[in-house]
Amino acid sequence: MSGYGVGDDMVAKLRKGYRGSSRSTASEVFLDDDGSSRSVPAAPSTAALAARMRSFGPQRRPNGKVYQPRAVAREFEDIALLRDARKYREHVLFFGPPGTGKTALCEAAFAQDATPTHEGMESIVGTADTTESDFVGTFVQDSRTDAWTWRPGPLHRSVLFDVPLLVDEIALIDPRVLSVLYPLMDGRNVLRIPMNPDLDPLPVGKGWFVMAAYNPDVPGARMSDALRDRFEHHIEVMTDWELCVELGVSREIVEIAKNLDTRRRKGELSWSPQMRTLLSYARTERRRGQEFALANLVAKTPQDDRDEVRGALTRKFGAKVRDLRLGRRFAA
Repeated sequence: MSGYGVGDDMVAKLRKGYRGSSRSTASEVFLDDDGSSRSVPAAPSTAALAARMRSFGPQRRPNGKVYQPRAVAREFEDIALLRDARKYREHVLFFGPPGTGKTALCEAAFAQDATPTHEGMESIVGTADTTESDFVGTFVQDSRTDAWTWRPGPLHRSVLFDVPLLVDEIALIDPRVLSVLYPLMDGRNVLRIPMNPDLDPLPVGKGWFVMAAYNPDVPGARMSDALRDRFEHHIEVMTDWELCVELGVSREIVEIAKNLDTRRRKGELSWSPQMRTLLSYARTERRRGQEFALANLVAKTPQDDRDEVRGALTRKFGAKVRDLRLGRRFAA
């Protein structure tokens, strides 16, 4: 064993540990550096921990719509889990197709903390052109006085108000720009803004942590391993089909959407209607009728998948579904 750089004393400890280690499901026995043994309790079950956590129920988002909570790992309420993650500064990354409720969940989880100053959190929507200034802030010139004043960005405001920061479409942002988040995500509890030397370092409070969301299938999406690893939890967000039905979407349309989504996940399609699109369909169907709503759904579909979606709708409803478009002059 010495050829591997392990001394005789360590070999003896290892052998002793192997002989003495417990096979009990309740605990495992480990050896400390001084050779003494200690017992580590077995990990508690997810169900047991979830049962201790208070659930919050439906929450009203800033736009007035009510968010219906969903289950994570079959046991945790998503809103309760997100609020608990903030308590321990466990940064959370959501991923999934557009319209599945990633942003809605983040808004709903912290809307109850809103004040006249903020909505319970701060947010930024990423693009390929997002810069560090978009996060921390920039100087803005007053056209009347020509004076320059500092305008805080969402990262600065989130630390200032001690609220969570949501980075939407994070995978579209240049990874070099996102390095501005690294120190705070790593637990360095001070925000420094070098571009404004007049600002004192801001201490990071207990209410701050990062939530992020992205669509992995969007062109140009990329995330560095260094960034991904800083998120404690990675949660896929998909559409709750039964909830769609409960919220008024016809079961026929939901079944079509489920089948299209299965094909999308297999790589046969690049798009399928998700929660937001289906709720929009239901509203349109009630206000404009089924034929109008079906044509509108086809028109919403990306061009590459339009024939497939049109075919699925046509097979279900019998008549060929056409795109929603302007026609000849309307006769009054």
